[in-house]
Amino acid sequence: MTLQLISLIGTHFLVPFAFLIAAGNKPQNKIAGLSWMFLALVYIIYIYNTGVWDWFGYCFRYVWILALPLALRRAYRNFRQAPLRPERSLKAWSQAAFPFMLSLVFLFMAASSLFGRHYGGEAVELHFPLKNGTYYVAQGGNAPIINYHNSYPPQRFAVDIVKINAWGFRAKGFYPDDPQKYAIYGDRLYSPCRGIVLTAVDGFEDRAPSDFAKGLPEGTPAAGNHVVIACNGAEVHIAHMQKGSVRVREGDAVDENSWIGNAGNSGNTSEPHLHIHAERNGVGAPVTFGGRFPVRNSLIRSSR
Repeated sequence: MTLQLISLIGTHFLVPFAFLIAAGNKPQNKIAGLSWMFLALVYIIYIYNTGVWDWFGYCFRYVWILALPLALRRAYRNFRQAPLRPERSLKAWSQAAFPFMLSLVFLFMAASSLFGRHYGGEAVELHFPLKNGTYYVAQGGNAPIINYHNSYPPQRFAVDIVKINAWGFRAKGFYPDDPQKYAIYGDRLYSPCRGIVLTAVDGFEDRAPSDFAKGLPEGTPAAGNHVVIACNGAEVHIAHMQKGSVRVREGDAVDENSWIGNAGNSGNTSEPHLHIHAERNGVGAPVTFGGRFPVRNSLIRSSR
C-alpha cells in the first residue's frame, strides 16, 4: 500500500506540479517553451479525467484546472523574448522535442478517456439503486483507462460506485482496513428496475480491504453476496453486498421501491463499493441512470 500511495501522490500531484513549473520557467527557445506548455496542458486533461480523486478528496480534482491558466500566463510572459528555434545541435533539438514527444503519450491516453465517455448500441436504463447521499463512479465508461472491467466482455460496461462525504473523501483515512470506515458501507440498495429476481446469494463474510491481496477463500463467489434481476431485456447484477443483508429470494418480483440489501465488502473486492452491470446473452450492455452514462469521476447525488 505504501508503494501505491507514493505512486498516486506522484501521478496526481508531483508530476503535474513539475510540468507546470517547467512550463512556466523561462525557456531556451520558443519551441521548447511551447512543448512544455503543451505537455502541461495535456497531462492536466489526462489526470483530471482518469485520476482516482475519491482517494484525495474530490475537490482537489479542480486544483490543476485552476493552476493551469496561471502557469500558462507566466509561461507566455517568460518566453516572449526567447529565440524561436533551438541551437543547431542534436542535444538542443532533443531537449526541445522531449516534452512534445512525451505529451503525445498522454494525449493518446487523454483521448482514450474522452472517447470512453460514449458507447454504441442500446443501453439498459436503470434507476440509481442508492438513495442516501453523494456517490462517486470509481470505475465506469467504455475504455480500460477509466474502467478496468472494460477488458472483460460480460462486464464491459460494469460500474463501481463509492460514496463520498462532504469533503469528497470515500473513507475515514487513506485506505482503512475496517469496512465500516467507508462511507458507502451499510447503505441500503434498492432494485434498479422492475423485474424478477433470478439469483439471490447471501452468507459470505465481509472482508477487510487488506484481505484482497490474499485471494478469495475457497467456495466464495467473486460477486460475494449478490442479486441478479431480470429486467428491461437484460440480467442486472448487483454485487459485493453485506453479509446477512440480502432481503429477496429467487422468483421474487421487485420494483424501484424494493429494498434488496445493503452495500458491503464480500467477494473479490478491494474495498466496500457497489458493483453493478447488465448482460444480454452473456455480453455486457451499457447501463444508464436517468439517461446518463456513468463514467469515472462522475458524481451522482441521490436522496429518498
